Parts: sequence; structure tokens; C-alpha cells
Amino acid sequence: MTEVHVSGLRVVYIHGIHSHPAEAAYRAEWDAALRRLAYVPEIETKMVYWADIRSGVTAAMVREAKARAKARGALHRRVPPKSNTPLGYAISFVLHAIDPVIRRVTKGLLSDVYLYFYGRTGTKDIRDVILDRMDAIMRDFRPDIVIAHSWGSVIVYDYLMNRSYGGEIEALISAGSPLGQDYVQAHVGAHTYPDGVRRWLNIFDAMDPAAWPDRRLANDFAGPRGERLIRDVEVPSLHDEDGHRDAHSWYGYLMTEPLQNEIFRIAASRNLWPPTHLPATASDLGRVG
Repeated sequence: MTEVHVSGLRVVYIHGIHSHPAEAAYRAEWDAALRRLAYVPEIETKMVYWADIRSGVTAAMVREAKARAKARGALHRRVPPKSNTPLGYAISFVLHAIDPVIRRVTKGLLSDVYLYFYGRTGTKDIRDVILDRMDAIMRDFRPDIVIAHSWGSVIVYDYLMNRSYGGEIEALISAGSPLGQDYVQAHVGAHTYPDGVRRWLNIFDAMDPAAWPDRRLANDFAGPRGERLIRDVEVPSLHDEDGHRDAHSWYGYLMTEPLQNEIFRIAASRNLWPPTHLPATASDLGRVG
């Protein structure tokens, strides 16, 4: 494939749960993975990094967050099934009983639900600290593309729906997203497609426990007239950077063809229609050139 040369395609990353390397090193890993197959050399990137907040959490902070959740009737022992039926709960119980990966990921996911929505660091809510960081980056950098892995997709959706950004994003790409969960949507307080997002690509591995059991988002976040605007795409057999099977790997998601094609599509459109030469309206298309 021929390289497409563009000027300043801006990409913001938002990572997911668990511990991660220092910000500069971690962003460099994402950059290397993204540039390996995207065929778009001129990409500027920033990362909404919040692993330092997560790593600073103490057992007491987790207990306090869970106590606040319990007081508000929002305590969960495991990720609930999408279908509140005896069969749904039986399947949920069996999967948590037999699969250690599902137990590990969903335990971490639930801890982050409590910490994000009910946790505090110092005198501020953890949620506000993370959203303030994102707001500063979004307003200063004005990205064309936002790539959000795992809980990062909850953060970006929360930001777009509950903060006054006002800018436009050419593409939002969510990977391994838990946004399909009813209780996550209830905590964010929104169920609609966010304004200012031109395209939303949601990719998932069918075995990703963070996205289970509702991996598709198009039916959850509809447009103003009920349109299904999100493109849900299943990607098979994700592997981590060491070649091991990992259905929740950020590296595996970045290396997938749908994600890479989305970035290449935007880069190619920029090359064909430079911003200073875009037609003002659709009716002007016939007069370009």
C-alpha cells in the first residue's frame, strides 16, 4: 500500500484499566504499534494518561468507594448479565467460575467502576480529576481521532456527554468497550450518540471479557431519530505484543485491520481534500477543480 502523506493528523489515546508503564514509554508503545501498519507516517499523538491515579489507589480508597456505591444501591458482586433471566445469571456464574481471565478482568472492571464513579483522591472525585485531564488535552490538541481502549471508552463517552467540549472529532474508535453494560450507561447518565462525533467505530473480540456480554453498541447509543450510527465490527483472535492470545489486548486492537483502515481512510481523505480547499457545501462539489 502506498504511504499517504498528510500534515498533522492528530490522535488522542485513552488507555484502559490495570497498571501501565510511565506515560512517555506507554505512549511510545502505542505509537509504534499504530505506525507499524497504518501507512500514515505523519501522526501527532497525545495520551489521556490516568494510570498514575489508579496506581495511587489504596485499599482504604477502594473500601470507601464501595461504601459510597452501596449507600446509593449501586454495589455489584460481578458483571451482571445483559439478560436478567435465570439462564443469563447461570451463564454468568459458570463463566466466572471456570475462566480465570474473565474473573480477573471483570474484578478489575468492577473496581474501576467504583473508583471512577465513587472514588476520591485528596479532596476531588477521581472522575473529575480524569475528566479535567482529558479536557485540557482535548481543548489544546483538538484531535481528529480518539482511540479508547476498555475503560477509556467510558471516559471519552462521559467526557463528550457531560463536559462542554464543543469541538468535532472525525472518528471515535472504541476497542474492547464495556459501554454496552446497562449499569455503566446508568452511571454515565446518557444513552445517545454524542454530538460532534462524525464516525464511531466500535471493535471487539468476541471473547473479550470486558465487553461481554453486550459487545455491540449501535443499539445502545442511537442518533436523534433512532439511527444506528455506530459501526460495530468483530475482530478475531487478538494477540498481545509477545504473540500470546489475549482477547483484551490494547496492542492486538491497535493492530487490527478495521482500526488501521479507519485511520488510513481519514488520512487519505485529508490528502485528497486538503482542509483549505474543501468545498463549502455539498452543492459546491461540482465546482471544485
